[in-house]
Amino acid sequence: MCVAINTKSFVCELAANYPVNGETFITQFVWDGPAPKAGQFFMVRPQRSSVFLARPLSIFEFNPVQNMVKFLITKRGKGTEELGQMQIGEKVELTGPIGNAWEDYLPENGKVALVGGGTGIAPLAALVAEKPDSYFHFFAGFKSGFRNKEEENSMLGAAVNAKKLIVAAEDGRNALNGRVVDYLFEPRNYDVMFACGPVLLLKAVIEKCKANNVPCYVSMERYMACGVGACLGCTVQTPKGNRRCCVDGPIFSSEEVVIDE
Repeated sequence: MCVAINTKSFVCELAANYPVNGETFITQFVWDGPAPKAGQFFMVRPQRSSVFLARPLSIFEFNPVQNMVKFLITKRGKGTEELGQMQIGEKVELTGPIGNAWEDYLPENGKVALVGGGTGIAPLAALVAEKPDSYFHFFAGFKSGFRNKEEENSMLGAAVNAKKLIVAAEDGRNALNGRVVDYLFEPRNYDVMFACGPVLLLKAVIEKCKANNVPCYVSMERYMACGVGACLGCTVQTPKGNRRCCVDGPIFSSEEVVIDE
């Protein structure tokens, strides 16, 4: 069930909630609003919540047949803890979809490298699900590897359907050993790179792209209060001044953002 509050906000039921590992879980909600695109996000807040502000969450997958939207979430505070404790049938307020989409920068018939770190893989996996016939090589990096194949498949989602999949972990457990950017060979083989994840990963990808003259787009993570550009709390630095991650992004060309460590 999903009931409209206005054109952007709906009260929706939780359809599934299950752990991937001790820190990460997947939630799935009924969604009858405007169809979201990969790269966009929602502001998510449980009705039964002690937290005032909603949490911005990138789409992990959207199923237009079942009207279901899925999120990959890491526990980072009280808000995400509450989402992880929700029971089937409980309700949240979903506001969105918000922001621009990967398809805005996707070359026709081009070769695309998708580079994600941690739960930053979510909006990139959503793109693989949305564009199953496109030519994607997916590079996924994690601090810790997986206990088993089931955990890996849950974490990667639709990324497992990319034309090529490279998975690296800094501890080397059931994955390539090291940073995923170290396995990003021959950047010139790609028409564009899309990246999302920790700041150090974004910096490394941007440097590789710049050195090889490859266009690069990055999805930025920022704390958000409103999600509509009013509070100016999600500022992204650019050479031409500050921009808002929520309404001007979250996807930016690597040439227009200043990445701080």
